[in-house]
Amino acid sequence: MESTTPGHLFVLQGRIEKVRSDAVVVPTDRWFNVEPHWYALFGGRAPAQPVGWSGNYQRADDSGRVWFVSVHDEAPVGGRLLAERLAALIADIAKGVERPTDRAVPLIALPVLGIGAGGQGDRRGHVIRLLVQTLRQAAHDHGVDIALVATNQGVFSAVQHLRRALDDQTWPLEPREVATARDLGEQARSGQLALLLGAGMSMAAGLPSWTALLKLLARRADIDEATLRSLADSPLDQAELIAQRLGDRLGAAVTEIIGRVDRVSLAHALVAGMDCQEVVTTNYDTLYEDAVESTGRFRPALLPWESVHGDRSWVLKMHGDIAREESIVLTRRSFVRYDSTFRPAGSLLQSLMMTRHLLVIGTSMTDDNVIRLAIEVDDFISKDKQFGTFIDVSGAPVRAQLWEGRFRWHVCGGSDQLQPVRQMEIFLDLVAVHAAGDASWLLDERFVGLLTDKEIACTDLARKAYRETDNSSSRLLRPLREGLASFGAT
Repeated sequence: MESTTPGHLFVLQGRIEKVRSDAVVVPTDRWFNVEPHWYALFGGRAPAQPVGWSGNYQRADDSGRVWFVSVHDEAPVGGRLLAERLAALIADIAKGVERPTDRAVPLIALPVLGIGAGGQGDRRGHVIRLLVQTLRQAAHDHGVDIALVATNQGVFSAVQHLRRALDDQTWPLEPREVATARDLGEQARSGQLALLLGAGMSMAAGLPSWTALLKLLARRADIDEATLRSLADSPLDQAELIAQRLGDRLGAAVTEIIGRVDRVSLAHALVAGMDCQEVVTTNYDTLYEDAVESTGRFRPALLPWESVHGDRSWVLKMHGDIAREESIVLTRRSFVRYDSTFRPAGSLLQSLMMTRHLLVIGTSMTDDNVIRLAIEVDDFISKDKQFGTFIDVSGAPVRAQLWEGRFRWHVCGGSDQLQPVRQMEIFLDLVAVHAAGDASWLLDERFVGLLTDKEIACTDLARKAYRETDNSSSRLLRPLREGLASFGAT
C-alpha cells in the first residue's frame, strides 16, 4: 500500500546487505545472471530464478523483500529505457511492500545500477545523473523512501556532488534547517565535527530502548512485571535488582539481546558516510563500527581498549561494549563508580566539547554522567562557547531551554512518534551531502556527465598536464603527477 507521505531519496556508502530496509533491488540481466557479491543476501548461495522470469524485473518467488531488475538485455539498459524500467519497478514495490511498524515510510535499498556488470562503467556520470533524477521522482510519487547505496568512495562522492549542486530548497526542510545542515556538513568536511551517539540510533535498527532492555533482562532473571513496576521511578534500581538475580550472567544476557541485530539503521549508515574521526557513544552495540567498516574504511579503534594509530578514526564506548561483557555499565552501582573508573573517558568527551563541534544524535541528554561532564565544561569555558548541535526527536523541545547557549537545538517535528525520526534522517542526509569532500573521481573521464562545460574544459587541461608528466624524469614534477592522479587522472 502506497503512503500518502512524499518519499525521499537517501544516498549511502556501504553494503546493501548490511542496511536495514523493507525491500532490496538486486541487479541481474535478461538471462538472470547474478554476480556472486550479491549472494550474501541469499544465505551465501546463488538466488533461484523467479518462476516466469520476464527478463525485465520481478519479485523473488518467496515474496520476500528482494526484487530483481535486468540492467543488461541484448545491450546495456540505459537512458530512457532504464528510467522507465526503474520507475515501473519502484511503483510495483510501493504497491506490494508491507508497511513497517518502526518507520513512517517503507525503505527500498538499491545499488548504483548499471556501472558494474551492467556495462555502463564508462558512462558513470551520465548513469548517476539519470538514477538520481529518476529515483527522486519515483520516491516522491509513490510515497517510499529509497536508499541509493554506493560501495565505492569515488562513486559515493560523485553522487553527493551532484546532489549538492541541486537546489537545497527541494529538500523537505525549513531554510534554517538547511543552513544548519550545510554548516554541520562543512564542519565534518574540515575535520571539526565529532559525534555523540545514544540509544535512539540503535533503536532504529531494531534494538530495544533502555526500558525495553530492562524488561527483557527481568524475564531472564525471573522478576515478575509487578515487582519491576514497583521500581519504575528508578531504572537504575531496576537494573540493580536484575544484576543481583543474574549475578555474573548479566553481561552475557545483555550481549545476547543486543548482539542479535546485525543490520545497521539508516541513521548509522548516514553518519558513517560523514567520515568523522572522533565519536563517543553510550551504546553497547557495534552497529556504528559495522557501518563504518561497510564503507571500506578501517574499522574504528575502540577506546579505552585499543590504541589509535595514524589517521585511524576512533569510538569511545562510554558505557561498555558487548564484546567485553565486564565493561557494561547498567546498574546503579556501576553508575556510582563511573567517575572513579572511567574518568579519562569522561575527560576525552569534555575535550571534544571544548575543541570540536559535537553533534548529538539519539540521546535525550538525561544521562547523569553526560550531564555532569557537560556542566563541568560549562563552568570552565567562556560563556559564549557553544558545545555543538543537538538533534531532538523527543517531542519535548522545552529541554532546549536547559541548554540554551550551549547547544544549537534542532527539533524534528511530526504528527506521530515515527515522523520525527524520519525528519532526523532527512536532515542527516543533507549533512552527509555537504560533508562529502572526496574528489578522487574529478579527473576520471567516466564521470564527465556530472560536469559543466567549464568544468569539462578545466579537467581536460588537468588530464593533459598529467599526460605531459608521464615520461618526465623530473623529481620536481613528481608531486604534481601524484596530485593529479589522486583526483582520478589516468
